[in-house]
Amino acid sequence: MHILISSILTAVFVSGSAAIIVDAETFSKDTFDFIVVGAGTAGTALATRLSEVSSFHVGVIEAGEYHQDDPMVLVPTLHLFALGDPEYDWNYMTIPQPTLDNRTLSMARGKGLGGSSAINDLGFVHAGKVEYDCNPGWDWNTTLRYIKKVENVTEAPPEVQRDDLATVDLRFHGTHGPIKTTFSNFLSEAIPPWYTAMENLGASAAKDIGDGRDSNYVSNPLCVVDPETRTRSYAATGYYEPNAHRKNLVVVTGAQVTRVVFADGADKHGDITAQGVEYVDLATGKKFTASAKREVILSAGAIQTPQLLELSGIGNKTLLNGLGIETVIDNPMVGENYQDHIITFEEFEVPNTIQTWDVVFDPAKNASAYAKYQQNQTGVYAACITGLGDFSADKFIDHKTLSQWTKQLDEEFYSMQPPPSKFAKIMHEIQKKRLLPGSQEVSLEVYAAPVNAFIETFKPNTSYLQIAAIPEHPFSRGWIHINSSDPLARPLINLNAFGLDIDRQIMIAAAKFVRKIAETLPLKSIIKAEVKPAAEVRTDDEWLEHIKQTVSRPYHPCCTAAMLPKDLGGVVDNKLKVYGTTNLRVVDVSTLPFLLGTHLLATAYAIGEQAADIIKATYRH
Repeated sequence: MHILISSILTAVFVSGSAAIIVDAETFSKDTFDFIVVGAGTAGTALATRLSEVSSFHVGVIEAGEYHQDDPMVLVPTLHLFALGDPEYDWNYMTIPQPTLDNRTLSMARGKGLGGSSAINDLGFVHAGKVEYDCNPGWDWNTTLRYIKKVENVTEAPPEVQRDDLATVDLRFHGTHGPIKTTFSNFLSEAIPPWYTAMENLGASAAKDIGDGRDSNYVSNPLCVVDPETRTRSYAATGYYEPNAHRKNLVVVTGAQVTRVVFADGADKHGDITAQGVEYVDLATGKKFTASAKREVILSAGAIQTPQLLELSGIGNKTLLNGLGIETVIDNPMVGENYQDHIITFEEFEVPNTIQTWDVVFDPAKNASAYAKYQQNQTGVYAACITGLGDFSADKFIDHKTLSQWTKQLDEEFYSMQPPPSKFAKIMHEIQKKRLLPGSQEVSLEVYAAPVNAFIETFKPNTSYLQIAAIPEHPFSRGWIHINSSDPLARPLINLNAFGLDIDRQIMIAAAKFVRKIAETLPLKSIIKAEVKPAAEVRTDDEWLEHIKQTVSRPYHPCCTAAMLPKDLGGVVDNKLKVYGTTNLRVVDVSTLPFLLGTHLLATAYAIGEQAADIIKATYRH
């Protein structure tokens, strides 16, 4: 399939950026005020904002490459092919999951300048107000302010706003930020019947899901797409490229940080000070050190940030000692509290007169479709997400069942060994309230895409509609830890899927609900056949077998270096500083204390923006 795609791609994108990427050795000879480890979504935003202060000398180390003017990144639909490609994707895998018949699940993470903002599904959404009111200084109003600072929204033409749900309320959006957002200019005819079916099952047609609502809506969400070029707007094009000329912003790519270097001794409070990082040039294997006069900032994401902390001696002392790593800060919560969404898909065949993204898999049609995109930036190659909805628990699970499940959940949770932590108990009670009848908090995302992205054998002249169910707040918690002192060895990732039985029960109910949506008019009228699972799947056991064999990931890992009070299991404080250090911060979604009921792109950008202001204020800029 990659041969098929590469045969139609031509270099048609020219950014005009005077980007200067230095080599690993040159970078090591410089001395920086700040070193940012990871040029991902939050890290690129952070580094660029810090470089607005001319007296700040900012160095950025990125293990991936700079995919400048690359169609695989810029053309919206081509993210389907970037996922899994080692040039763009780290291709992490979980350890075998016993509850999924020992399957391992893929863990896509963007590899390159821009991180996962370069390969994700382009949706620009955030959670409801109730989910952001958490840590001091990190509430809904603050987060919304920073999301607006990120965004430069363009409204849809009036003639399509009502019929396509393509509307925005400018009170909740930015119009001058570096990341451009707008609506897809390709709407498959399979999607409007899905909108109406969702409404017929209790969802309201949302004028704008950015207003703080949390559930029971159907929407056409905004995408991170430049409305003029119809190319992906992401951290590299929005933040880095317009500012790459700054002499105080220095970036090295193809270099992987292997540990944080600390000065000897501690201050009067017992806190240690980071003075730089060690890193390796991935092309040559040569090792280097870079120095930071003020701060080292980890922005490596929910997988690599805890890995780097542990390699640097910050983590569970027992684990580190067993690997021969000297412990400088004993914090057993590093790498714990791992949370992520899991997703189950159902595939439906629709009439082939309906145009869907499946064209990109068709050797007879994809070249002409790509030519259309090149000519006028329309068609399936310009497409991005157009179908998104959220439901509260009582919209797809009856009240009696919810009551039974929560009782069983309490029995299972409070009998766990070792016993749950204080924070785990707090979160358990908060999450449990989302299942109460009448709760308006989101429990389930339903996502519709006009494509069969998991097709085993291509079938020409066939169109599909894929409907996905994503329970938004799983109760189970996993972990991410190193298993070796080798800094280039991959960490172990344990999702702990269905570790608590209620997650299995909710997923089965969600899968049944997807079928109910497909059986609801007017969507039912365009469904030719249920392709996956087979229509004969009816019992809970049959649904569970389907789920175990097909469950996948929307790739929203978080929470492995949580921002919490230290006595509740925190790794960083509300200024993002690692406990026990004077100048080591974490700026990425690993700092979230709990998984949000949304896609994480907008929130990751906002974390980078807010962190930049926190750091500027620290040094009175």
